[in-house]
Amino acid sequence: MTLIMPQEAKKTNHVEARVTEIRLHFIESAGRISASLIGMLNRVCGQIYALLFLSPKPLSLDDIVTELGVSKGSVSVNIRLLEDFKLVKKVWVKGSRRDYYEAVAAIPEKIIRGFFEKISRNIKDSLDMVDDCHCLATDASKSRDGSAHEELRFITERLQLVRSFYENADRLFEAVYSGEKIDTSLLKPLLERKIG
Repeated sequence: MTLIMPQEAKKTNHVEARVTEIRLHFIESAGRISASLIGMLNRVCGQIYALLFLSPKPLSLDDIVTELGVSKGSVSVNIRLLEDFKLVKKVWVKGSRRDYYEAVAAIPEKIIRGFFEKISRNIKDSLDMVDDCHCLATDASKSRDGSAHEELRFITERLQLVRSFYENADRLFEAVYSGEKIDTSLLKPLLERKIG
């Protein structure tokens, strides 16, 4: 029998508390990120995947329900979705008739592609918005009313600055997605430009 001295017990409790804190923070954040950034998966999917990803052993549906505090129906539906995306897989656990699951450590191409496509769509939507505003500014500058021309010139310059950022970001993400060597100088003109 190994005796644990009070100071060692305190250290062990501190480490266990930290592990719990890290796991909870990661799981909660993964839920938010999967819903907002990836977009194909909802918050519960992200939390289930994160829980399984950080679990050293496979978990049953009941284990997941207990850990996350969500309904068994929700876990069941979302675990199927994660299986469809090949983010989790069902595994056999000796001596149990329950279904157990573990996370797939390598992120499937479908998720990566979806992530980059969502970013690309957002960049293109932003470029369209800038173009719309630029067209409105161009039309307004044709007016004979000269009092707002200086402000329109200022707005047009700022719109060009934003356009430059999104165009360079689009090239950067295209390079990352296609596996090209990344040229971070694409964003340098924007970062060096003074505003104000």
